[in-house]
Amino acid sequence: MKRVNITRLLADSAMLGQFYDDLDAGAVAIIPTDTLYGFAVAAHLPAAVARIYEIKNRDARKPLILFLDKIEQLVNTGFNLAPELAYSLEQYWPGALTAILHKPEHQHLSAFAFEKLGVRIPAHAQLQQLLSGYHHKLLTTSANRSGEPSDCDPAKLAAEFAGEIDWLIDGGVLKPSLPSTVADFTVSPPAILRQGSLKIL
Repeated sequence: MKRVNITRLLADSAMLGQFYDDLDAGAVAIIPTDTLYGFAVAAHLPAAVARIYEIKNRDARKPLILFLDKIEQLVNTGFNLAPELAYSLEQYWPGALTAILHKPEHQHLSAFAFEKLGVRIPAHAQLQQLLSGYHHKLLTTSANRSGEPSDCDPAKLAAEFAGEIDWLIDGGVLKPSLPSTVADFTVSPPAILRQGSLKIL
């Protein structure tokens, strides 16, 4: 496992390039977000996605979440956004909202096997920079075993997952936080599926 501070990673173009290359080769990373640390893998690699499910012991019926760096990436990734939906999402992003949308058919999302896809734009400037430089997309989920809490301390995550992940992007000890709020925007009005740190609607 390679553990590196996110500030150092973003400042070192060679290391950053290696990180992106490793993701394209199927690496599993732990990354900091605006809420919790999360596992992340390339969204076009089924084998990498399978590794997350194995590491977490996650129910295969539970999908992962797509992280984007800005709302414009939704259109670039094939999502069909009505103007009123785009306006609604802009009220909460960047932030701790996971919006459930209809998944488009797109090469960047070929490893995602569900009809609906949770999407989030985290309010974490360094993570947004990391996402913007990657030419594919990342699927994510909280960095923990299923049914257990996600730790805010990267040292504890390194100790637990050192033999199972490839990169730990260290953003320091995060402030304790609830996970993101999950809302299904494929129905009207949107349905709250999980009330997290963000109050909406």
